[in-house]
Amino acid sequence: VEMVSVDELVAGDDLYRRIDALVDWGFVRPAAVSYYAEGVGRPSLDPVVLVKLMLAGALEGVGSMRELLRVCSLRVDLRRFLGYGLGERLPVHQTVSDAYSRRFLDGALFETLFARTVALCREHGLLEGTHLSVDGFHLEANAALQSLRASMHALAEPEPGSEGTPGACQELTEQQQPAAAQGSAGLAPADAPVARLRLAEPGDLPAGKRPLPLNERLRSRTDPDARLRRKPSERVHLVYRAQVAVDPKRRCVVACLAERADGFEGDGAAPLLDRARFHLPRLRSFAADAGYAAQRVWEDAQLRGLEAFLPPQPHMLPDPKRAPRTPTEALAGQARRRCSSPAGRQAARRRLADAEGVIGEGKLRHGLSRARCRGLPLVEIQVTLGCAAINLKRLATHAATPATGRRGDDHGPSNAVRRGLSVLGAAANTPPDRKHEHKHPSTHTWTITINLN
Repeated sequence: VEMVSVDELVAGDDLYRRIDALVDWGFVRPAAVSYYAEGVGRPSLDPVVLVKLMLAGALEGVGSMRELLRVCSLRVDLRRFLGYGLGERLPVHQTVSDAYSRRFLDGALFETLFARTVALCREHGLLEGTHLSVDGFHLEANAALQSLRASMHALAEPEPGSEGTPGACQELTEQQQPAAAQGSAGLAPADAPVARLRLAEPGDLPAGKRPLPLNERLRSRTDPDARLRRKPSERVHLVYRAQVAVDPKRRCVVACLAERADGFEGDGAAPLLDRARFHLPRLRSFAADAGYAAQRVWEDAQLRGLEAFLPPQPHMLPDPKRAPRTPTEALAGQARRRCSSPAGRQAARRRLADAEGVIGEGKLRHGLSRARCRGLPLVEIQVTLGCAAINLKRLATHAATPATGRRGDDHGPSNAVRRGLSVLGAAANTPPDRKHEHKHPSTHTWTITINLN
């Protein structure tokens, strides 16, 4: 029998120890009050433990709840982060999965968590606050192409004895579908033909090198919110789309957005910038790629008083031999001049390093390459947790922790102190005949700060 302290087994520079020292988790319980009924049922699991478990899954990039709990049971740093001893039993995966997919489905608790991480980044000076890099990416949906069906119902062969041409198949409009459904249920007049509604079978889709089907005509039966996407030289797959706005100082995520992967990507820029300005009131400009270029995006940026570094598409530019004929051509010419300026070229370089770097980090390390669950609300939660995990990593690396009084990436003496100690050591080992070679002797004073906390 041995008495063991979990706190002593975890290193002082551990990631989860630094996160626990920087974040006050007291905001979780008031934010989760609306999800619980007082005095009903058995005592519930602490919502702080639930949020920490989900956040640990995003930090570790573990997509399975069973695997996450197995990892937490083996690692001492995660047990300390959750507040569990070595002999205590962790929650079962059904409890955590139910809270993730049902209880906290509206995502308000995770939005509060993400907003808290952005506020901490601003409090510790990790945000520059005047410029943002915006970019989008796709998450592969948790659905297969075999689940695709025609999105509009079709009228199959009439039942034997009913009127109509045998073998006729007709598409129903939105007005005809309710009437056909009533007829199939026996609620239509007696003289109306009885129709049987069905969905297209998987064999109805073209095989082999199929063209990209229209998202308006096809839906996945297992994940209706997922959308089809195909790039040249890539396979067709079902995806979701997410967008992030990144501050250039420490590459912290200021705003994030998850949406269906249809329509114009630039339509998400306005709500994304509105969320960012809630945290950065001094925002003056943002940069994005040519996929965001459109007249309405440039006009929205002007209405918000923001300078948009959005390179226009080639077909948007006016003929250089004549004046612009449409508002789109005029705005495209202005955008091209902005992007060709030194500030525009610097913004483009920063976008490649910041926004695309954060997206690559989220996909490789925080599980943002594939959707864990089905449905847009759960994908929004996954993206929000992933961006919150990235911000907490930045805090743990660059912010000063209360326990040590120094930045998370500064372990041991500073570079200046190391240089001073090396100079002193070199002077002590110098031969006697070389100690006084300098004509003007100088006095060196080394100051070392000691934190008594």
